Amino acid sequence: MSSVLDHLDQFSIFGRSSVAFFLILGLDWAFSAVHAYDEWRGEEAPLWRVFGAIVGLRLPNWLGFLGFTLVLTLALWGAGLAGICGCLPIVGQLSLPATVGALGAIIGARISDTLVSHWGLYALGYRPNPGLKSTPLYVMEAVFIALTFWKGLALAPCAAWTGVALGAGFFILVLPALRALRTIRPSWARAPWIRWQPLPEWTKG
Repeated sequence: MSSVLDHLDQFSIFGRSSVAFFLILGLDWAFSAVHAYDEWRGEEAPLWRVFGAIVGLRLPNWLGFLGFTLVLTLALWGAGLAGICGCLPIVGQLSLPATVGALGAIIGARISDTLVSHWGLYALGYRPNPGLKSTPLYVMEAVFIALTFWKGLALAPCAAWTGVALGAGFFILVLPALRALRTIRPSWARAPWIRWQPLPEWTKG
C-alpha cells in the first residue's frame, strides 16, 4: 500500500491520501460498471445489437456480452488500476511509461467512447443508443484525471499521448471491425439499419 500511495503522491495533486486513492479508483471502476450495465440493458436492445444493426451484422448475444460487457469492463478496470495505482496483480509495479500510458488510455477511451460510440451516432440518427445516459460520467472522469493527474502525465508526455491515441483508437475501430467480421461471417449478415428509422426487428431477442 505504501508504494501505491507513493505513486499517488508522485502522479497527482492528492499527496499520499489513502482516502483519495480508494475514492478515485472506486469511482473509476463504478463508472465503467454502470456504463457497461447501461449498454447491456438497453431500452430495446443491447449495444452490440445496435452497433451490429448499423453495419448489418447480427452478433450472437453470447459473443456480444463477452466482448462488449465482460472483457471491455475488465480491460477498463485494468487500465484504471494501472494508471491510478501504478501496478497490476501478478505483474507488480509498472514502469513509468506504462503507468502514464494507462492514464492517457483512460482519458482517450472515455472521450472516444462518448463522442464516437454515443453522441456521434445519436446525432447521426441512430437512436436508441444504449449507454448514452451514462456518458456524462465518462466526460467528468476524463476531465478530472487530466486536471488532477497532470503531474504524472507531464513526466512522460510521449507515453501519455500514445495512451490517449490507443484508448481513443480502440473505440474508433469498433464499427470497422464489425464490418470486417460481416464479410468473414456472411451468415450473420443482415440488412443494415437506416438512419432515423426504428431499430430493425431482427436486433431484438
